[in-house]
Amino acid sequence: MSDNLIDSTRNNFIKYLSSLGLSPKTHKNYRSDLGHFISWLILRVKSLGSYVTTLTEAVPFMNKNIVSEYKSYLIENNIPAKTINRRLSTLRHLTKYLAISNLISTDLMGGVENISDGIKVIKNTSDPLIDEFRAHLETEKVSKNTVKNYVSDVRQFLSWLEANQKNLNA
Repeated sequence: MSDNLIDSTRNNFIKYLSSLGLSPKTHKNYRSDLGHFISWLILRVKSLGSYVTTLTEAVPFMNKNIVSEYKSYLIENNIPAKTINRRLSTLRHLTKYLAISNLISTDLMGGVENISDGIKVIKNTSDPLIDEFRAHLETEKVSKNTVKNYVSDVRQFLSWLEANQKNLNA
């Protein structure tokens, strides 16, 4: 049986979108954005060591950090700003639906802002260690997506480390 046939959360969210009176083009784009997010979310949850195959199974893993990681992933992969903002809009609708359905209890999109057209990701960072790590991965013939994901994870860890340095030293 197809995962889509047994993914009740995904299917019910699509019905919810239909009830909003969206244009056919917007509805199609939101469904596409939902598919992109679900694929990314499932891979992310699997990378954390849990096996999920549907949105229904992945919802318990959704939190503000996951949403921030997804936004960072989109930015770092040079997705156009309009597409990122539309995908964030899709997530706003999704999290609203999940809250209405009592599948989540907090607003995961609170404080998550759209991006401006001017945001561009610079491939070489000011951190030579990250650049060296990227080069090492590329020489090991790691796929481009894996390189981007690993570099993104390292950047996020270093940002977290920098933000929590005072707590760690105490």
